[in-house]
Amino acid sequence: MPGIYAFVLGGGVLALVGWAAWTLSGGFTTVQPGPDTPYQHGLDALLRGDREEALLAFTETVQIDTDNVDAYIHLGNLLREMGEPGRALYIHRELTVRAGQTPSQTRATREALVLDLIALDRPTEAVEEAEELLELDRKSGRFLHLLLLAHEAAADWERAVEVRSELARANGERANGNLARYRSAVGESYLRAGKPREAERQFKSALRLEKDHPAALLRLGDICYDRDRPDRAVVLWKGLALKHPEKAHLVLDRLETAYFERGRFSEMSEAYEELLSRNPRDARILFALARMHAKKGDLAEAGRVLGEALELEPKSLSARALLIDVHRRLGDTGRALDEVETILQCVAPEQRFVCAGCGAASDEYWTRCPACSAWSPAA
Repeated sequence: MPGIYAFVLGGGVLALVGWAAWTLSGGFTTVQPGPDTPYQHGLDALLRGDREEALLAFTETVQIDTDNVDAYIHLGNLLREMGEPGRALYIHRELTVRAGQTPSQTRATREALVLDLIALDRPTEAVEEAEELLELDRKSGRFLHLLLLAHEAAADWERAVEVRSELARANGERANGNLARYRSAVGESYLRAGKPREAERQFKSALRLEKDHPAALLRLGDICYDRDRPDRAVVLWKGLALKHPEKAHLVLDRLETAYFERGRFSEMSEAYEELLSRNPRDARILFALARMHAKKGDLAEAGRVLGEALELEPKSLSARALLIDVHRRLGDTGRALDEVETILQCVAPEQRFVCAGCGAASDEYWTRCPACSAWSPAA
């Protein structure tokens, strides 16, 4: 009998030790790694931003498993993003007649179709597809955004504004700043299309949403100036500069032209001094003030102000070029040549507005990039 007790006791101890080792190694809490499949490789590549690798992985996936709907959706999306929207549309169209999809897969396929049609420059079809998708859920922010993109692609700005307002309500946006910015972007699109009256209506709507919206003040000033209403244009441009000192440089050339045409040099000087009081370290305002003095013939004052501007921005080619002209007109050839030597050493280009999305450069400020519709950080 003692031998039996010893056997049972020894077995219990061994079982306890084994259980403890199993528990310490993870036991039921250990998460087993997922299967190492081409599909998983594709998802990992997407997370890394490696589209080429993801494309290869999803292509291999559908060759192995023709029932993997998610892989087909990803494959089509990658093809569109990589410049082959026609192939993307073919894949996504094929999926619409395939049975057995989950509701989320069906929605993802139809969303992809809208983007495919936009990429193929078939906006009317894209609008129709997006409207059908929206019928599934009228308050869906994703579906509203797709419909907005489709209307933008169709240049149907009236409907785009309506959908953007609906999207704001769906997203619970309380501030009007985003809607004002969108109105201004629509107005700029009308301006580029040569439709100033439609543009004016959008800019005024933007100001009703946000009374000091900078893009609307800028463009309404331009419209007033083109209609031979320079006084009103100056009020709008100056309002922009005073309310948004960091954007004052957008209106400096405009103000200078308007003031000089009317011979109001004293008002111009007062305006620039007021702008400097709001933003004393803006070299662009100092340069504009120096240019005004040079045009008036006050060369000594122009040189003094240019010196201040160059202390803030020593590589400003425009300021140095003007300083060369000032020295030349004063008869100081030596100092003019010194500035030429300095200019040759300057490497900083003059400021241009460069889109962070596509890299397109423009001498003009736009709320949205005309090339890719990305929003300007200065908007």
